[in-house]
Amino acid sequence: AQMADRGDVCSHDHDCGGEDCGGSSLHGYVNHPRVSALNAQEDEAAARVIRPWDERTQTLAGDPLRSDDDDPELIVHVPFVSDVKVRGLMIIGGGGGKAPSSMKVWVNKPAGDISFDNASRRKPTQSFDLAEDLRGELEYQTDFTQFQAVSSLTLFFPSNQNGNGTTEIVFLGFRGEGTGNRRDMIVTAVYESRPMSEDHRTPAEDGAPAAIL
Repeated sequence: AQMADRGDVCSHDHDCGGEDCGGSSLHGYVNHPRVSALNAQEDEAAARVIRPWDERTQTLAGDPLRSDDDDPELIVHVPFVSDVKVRGLMIIGGGGGKAPSSMKVWVNKPAGDISFDNASRRKPTQSFDLAEDLRGELEYQTDFTQFQAVSSLTLFFPSNQNGNGTTEIVFLGFRGEGTGNRRDMIVTAVYESRPMSEDHRTPAEDGAPAAIL
């Protein structure tokens, strides 16, 4: 399909002011310590590439999210600290054909529920064909009626623009609005994206047990 015919893509070659164009950034609602990825070269990279909307064109501090060398598939699970309404998503991939070429999205699936064994046959909440968008100019619009009370998103990237090899993602962004509906009573603090070293606390700071016995 030609991009001009796509109703689910909004061009971001203008200044959005951070508030319009589909709602504001949901970065503050992402439960970063619980973001997970399957088939990633580095597990922590999934949370690293989920950045504030206005940082989408800035150089990433650290390595991008990469799939294993000979396998382009990636699954990323993104939980939120409270329910959100998701209006749009943005994915900036690596150059040289490493950017993902399509994406399937599921709403409110537990971590691990979507796997490489079932992702190709499970019906997603919404599917997207992705363009190579190295400058962060395309926002993919959700079917908003299906993204009203979102506690988590599971993203499946089956391939890349090359059709093989490593898939690379440098930015994942979400736009929408909070609902104020918290699924549990554990308050998860949202820390600064660049905390000072003395701000780091114990491994249990995100509400998870420090050790599983």
